[in-house]
Amino acid sequence: MKTLLLIVFTGIGFLFHAQGLNQGAISTNLGYDGGIHGTVYTQKHNGNSTGTPDTSAAATSLFRLNAHYSIFKWMSAGFDLRTGKYIENPDNAQAAGNKISVLAFGLRLYPVNKDKFTWFVGTTLGTSGLEINRIYTFGFSFPARFVLRAPHLGLETGFNWYFSKYIGMNFGLGYTSHNFLLKEYYLNGTKQDISNYENRLKTKGIHLNIGLSLRFNN
Repeated sequence: MKTLLLIVFTGIGFLFHAQGLNQGAISTNLGYDGGIHGTVYTQKHNGNSTGTPDTSAAATSLFRLNAHYSIFKWMSAGFDLRTGKYIENPDNAQAAGNKISVLAFGLRLYPVNKDKFTWFVGTTLGTSGLEINRIYTFGFSFPARFVLRAPHLGLETGFNWYFSKYIGMNFGLGYTSHNFLLKEYYLNGTKQDISNYENRLKTKGIHLNIGLSLRFNN
C-alpha cells in the first residue's frame, strides 16, 4: 500500500511540475464548434398552456473564441464567445437563416498540465441570444422573425496539444442547456404584441469543437 501511494503521489507531482500552462499564462482557443440539440417548444396564454409541447431537433454551426488567464497552474478563468447558425427544419414554413450567439464566463481545471499537452474540464456560464427567421406561405409569402434570450449553462472537457512553444491545436467535447424565452416577434416586418404569451424553447445539446491553440506569457 505504501508503495502504491508513493507511485500515485509521485505521478501527481510530475503532472504538476511539467507545466504546459504556468501561473500567469494566457491561453486562447479559436476554431469550429458543431452541435446537435434536442428541443422542446411550449406556449402559455395568460398563464395557461396551449396545446402539447412540440419536440424536435436542431443543429448549430459556430465560430468559437475563448481566452483564459491561469490564476493557478491548475486553474484558469476567462471568457467564451460563440456565434453562427442555428439549423432547423420548421413545419409549414421555409427556414430563412437563423442566428445564435453565446457570451459566457469560463472556468477550467487541469488534471493534466504538461509542456506539450494539457487536459481540461470546465464550465461556462453566461447569456445566449437566438434569432429565428421563417417564411410562411398561404397564397402569398410573408416573413416572420422570432427573437429569443436565455441564460447559458455549459460543461466541457478537452485538450490542447502544443507542437511549438506558442502554437498548437485543441479538441473538445461539451454539453449546453438553454431555456429560451421569446422576447420579440415580428410578422411581415411589424412587431406583434406578445405580452399575454409565454413562449419557450428549451434546448439541450452535445458539442464537438476543434481549432487552433495559442499561449502567451508562459
